[in-house]
Amino acid sequence: MPRTKAKPEPAAAILTEAAPVPPTTPALAVLRKISLAGFAVQTPASKSTKSYPLLPDPEGQVAELVTAILTHSAQAEALEGALELEKSELIAIAKPFYFAHHAGQHVLASSIEARAADGRVVRVGFSNSYRGVSDEAALLRLAGEHTERFFKQSFEIKIKGDVIPEAAVEPLLAELQSLFARHGATAALVAKAVIKPTKEWHTARHTLFNAAQNQQLDKVVPVSASVKTKLGRGGDDE
Repeated sequence: MPRTKAKPEPAAAILTEAAPVPPTTPALAVLRKISLAGFAVQTPASKSTKSYPLLPDPEGQVAELVTAILTHSAQAEALEGALELEKSELIAIAKPFYFAHHAGQHVLASSIEARAADGRVVRVGFSNSYRGVSDEAALLRLAGEHTERFFKQSFEIKIKGDVIPEAAVEPLLAELQSLFARHGATAALVAKAVIKPTKEWHTARHTLFNAAQNQQLDKVVPVSASVKTKLGRGGDDE
């Protein structure tokens, strides 16, 4: 039996099945950034193995306190970890509702309420506070043309006043104020002054004053003290 030839497809059908034309790709958004090259960058000092004096314990009180501290610290960390995990889960559930509820609105509620079976309530707050962007390429791709309007590079330059030569402090600050004033950026200069010991004080105090005097000085300038329950390798502080 002779085969019948397939009829040619109509022109309209051929056009319909043709591959779609890809949409025009918009120009990539650009986020302007300021180069901070030339400013000193601090690098953490490497740690070395240290030895520590042992607190005497003639009556066993220290051992009891250490045992209690380590036990309660482990319990507290376990509870804190569980609590943080539960909070994270609740936030993950609340976020989609938060964005859906406020879609198209200009007035936003600061929190979303969540209720327990017994009627008790917690609130999941959403504040106007954001961390720095870690993936700039993704931001530019998602925010597009709105990137430059709503995202700006933020930076702070820290001046360590205690390492400036004493004779240069006042002239340098005066020039700095004058420089910012010329550029209309006086409000960007924020000064905060505190009285604090020099780096040498922590060691020198023990040769300059006796133990009783240092205890009195500690009431005015208390030394930072803490109980560390997590120790690194070899017993070093983390």
